Amino acid sequence: MDTKLVSVIEKIKKLLALSASTNSANEAAVAAGAANKLLDEYRLSEADLSSEDVSNPMVNDDDYIYQTGKITPWKQQLVLILSQHYGVACMNHIDNSMGRKFSRFKLLGRKNDIEIVKYFFSFLVLQCQHLADIEAKGNGRVYISSYCFGFVKGIEEQLKASRIQAKQTATSSAIIKIDSRLQESLQFMNSKYNLRPSPKSSIRIDNSAYTNGVERGRNMHLGNSIGAKSPKLLGN
Repeated sequence: MDTKLVSVIEKIKKLLALSASTNSANEAAVAAGAANKLLDEYRLSEADLSSEDVSNPMVNDDDYIYQTGKITPWKQQLVLILSQHYGVACMNHIDNSMGRKFSRFKLLGRKNDIEIVKYFFSFLVLQCQHLADIEAKGNGRVYISSYCFGFVKGIEEQLKASRIQAKQTATSSAIIKIDSRLQESLQFMNSKYNLRPSPKSSIRIDNSAYTNGVERGRNMHLGNSIGAKSPKLLGN
């Protein structure tokens, strides 16, 4: 892994530890925004380097970010939001070889961007499930699903806010490169696979649960609040 990215991840670990040590939602939100800002600033500074294609090449990731026999819609939405934010293409490789449909979500794009998406996905899934167990469990599947969708929406708002903040100090050439990452990744994916659009499914939403989830996503704790279940950090 790029040494600069390792350094950034080390700083993020400290931010996560800080947010874990407080019971204040506001302080946790500050830590969350700071972590996202660090990653965006790293990517923008990296985009200024002429050696970008060598140090951070386009890759077809060998692993799958999410595998399941039955897609959980909010997890799929989280994959899509994170991959789009960090300029990574995402495809669902459907496998019917075992006699039933099995979905495997695969990422294609810049190597470091893929690692960032995989880390945040694993962390945020566990965090969302942890909060849903506390605040939504026992209210039925629609309520829990709506809460989790709201959580993902709150995360999306945080990501957008941190991107705007990071761009304020970036060069115009870096911004152009970062903004073009997603299109480059999509072109890279389409050059390797002949893909068909996935059908959209309707989902029932409980507005109260969704609103509660949005608020939690906006002010989430990015700390190690789930103990041994916390995911492996980048660089370990």
